[in-house]
Parts: sequence; C-alpha cells; structure tokens
Amino acid sequence: MNIYHYHITSHGDIIHENNTIIDESLIEMIYKNMEINRTDRFPDAKYHFKFKDEEVFLSVEDTPIVYKRLIDGVLYMTTNLSANLNPNDLRFSTEGYVYHKSKIGEWGRLSTHVIMQLSTYIHEWGRYYMYKDEIHERVIEPLSKKDEVFIHPKDDNHCFGCGKANESGLRMTFVFNPKTNSIETWIKPPNVMMGSLNIMHGGMIALLCDEAMGKVLTGLGIKAPTGNLSVRYHRPTYLDQVLYICASLVSEQGRKLQLKSEIYNEDNILTASGSGLFIRLKNHP
Repeated sequence: MNIYHYHITSHGDIIHENNTIIDESLIEMIYKNMEINRTDRFPDAKYHFKFKDEEVFLSVEDTPIVYKRLIDGVLYMTTNLSANLNPNDLRFSTEGYVYHKSKIGEWGRLSTHVIMQLSTYIHEWGRYYMYKDEIHERVIEPLSKKDEVFIHPKDDNHCFGCGKANESGLRMTFVFNPKTNSIETWIKPPNVMMGSLNIMHGGMIALLCDEAMGKVLTGLGIKAPTGNLSVRYHRPTYLDQVLYICASLVSEQGRKLQLKSEIYNEDNILTASGSGLFIRLKNHP
C-alpha cells in the first residue's frame, strides 16, 4: 500500500510535496474520507484515511476545515461541501480567529474573506464578542473556555431580562464563574429603560441588579425567587454607554441566600449597587 503525507494550512490549502492541490474532486474525496489518526504511526499527523491501495496521513496547521466563502448564509469549504451559518455555532480564539462548528474536526476556521463579510455583525461584548444581525443576537463563546459558563437567553423564556421569547425584553447573556459563585455581563441600555435626562429609570436599575443576582443562582442550579431587594443609587446611570454588571453570592443559610450586585459605567465608576435576599423554593435543589 502506498503511503502519502498531506498538510492542511491555516488558509485551508492542502499541500502535497510542496504542491497545492487544486483538483476539487480530490479535495472533496480527502474531506469525505479523513478521520482521526488512531494508528500508532506518524503522531504529527492528526488525520488519516485509506482509499483503495493508498494510505494518507494529514497534518494540520490549525483546523482541517477552513470556510473560504459565505454565500446567502451558507459557509463553503469547497463547491459541494458546506454548512449553514448558525450564530450559535460561532467561536473565537484568543489569537483573534473565528470558527464555526464543522462535521470534520469539530470546528472549522473562517477565512479572512468570510470574517470581513461578517464584520458588520460582530461587535465587542466586554472581553468577548457578539454576533447581531436583523434576526439573530448571540454572544460568541471562546473556543477554549476556562471556568466560565455562558447563560444565554432561552427560546421559551418570556423574562424581560433574559428571555428570548420576549420581543420587548433585554435578552441578556451572563457569564457565570463557578469558582467564585459570581456572574458578569455587559449591556448598552435601550431607550425603553430611560427615566429622564438620558438617565436610566431607577426601577430599571433595580431590575438589572435583581436579574444579575438571580443569574448567580441560575448558575448554581438553585431556584429561589426574590424575597427582598435593596438598591443604592450612587450616581446617575446614563443610557448612551456600555454598562458592566456583576453579582455574587454572599452567604447561604438554610433556604435563605444573600447576594450582592454592582453596576459600573464605561469609566469603571460605580453608579449603583444592590443586595438581595432570595428564598429557595421548597422541594427544589
């Protein structure tokens, strides 16, 4: 059996003996047959396949799949191999690359050309990124997560703060840290939250504090509605800026859980803080 060695670059080019393969039928045959290299040979080759009297080992610079074109919501790696773009399946790396779920190698890297096409819809969201178009709004999770757990809006939830089914709601996403029992989020408040003079309504500030503390409990898997909420307004919270909101668990005694929350403006100045007593529902974790 003849043995061949191929290399897939970060641009999605398949190289054999310093030559780039351009025959799409051959490229598609490679993609359709490749699988994880489970042999004990050529450990640098992550993928492997056999075809007739040939055995092929493939090394990769990044991912085996690189989506080179985006046409009408479809990502193409070749003319006949594609995947529908789904914002829920996007990820980003610490190096600044963007990926999409793939049937081959789990993730496929987006080419520079495709990223440029999507750049209108990708925005900063705190330390992370968000994809937002006329239909979708989704925080893009990192490709390699540490301890953080992303709590995304649920399709069947009508909550004003975090429900996706509420068309008038905020549809907030939260990042939960199980080591510190805390959450954080970022939001640019819409005008519907205005009180007067471009300042957020005090009731809406209370809502954000309550929502943030409640999401700590969601991250902990605890069902506990608000029993008492106290909010302190340190200074005006203006709408035309991105706010940073954090909350954490302070104490737990029986069914009673004490939490705290804080809201900071874009200059990292504390504008409001809250504390809340939440009561764990009977017969629930």
